[in-house]
Amino acid sequence: MPPALLHRCSRCGTYTLKEVCPSCGGPAGSPHPVRWSPEDRYQKYRRALLEEPPPRPGPP
Repeated sequence: MPPALLHRCSRCGTYTLKEVCPSCGGPAGSPHPVRWSPEDRYQKYRRALLEEPPPRPGPP
């Protein structure tokens, strides 16, 4: 698969053609979601992470 031409910064959300954001210097990755497959071997682990409640902050 050829490298992505369009990237999106994970910090500020700016679209760029570079792998590092020119606005904030943050990492830029693909703006597209991961391709879905009915034969996905790891879907049960991803669903478990989504269904898991966020951790509660403990006492200081």
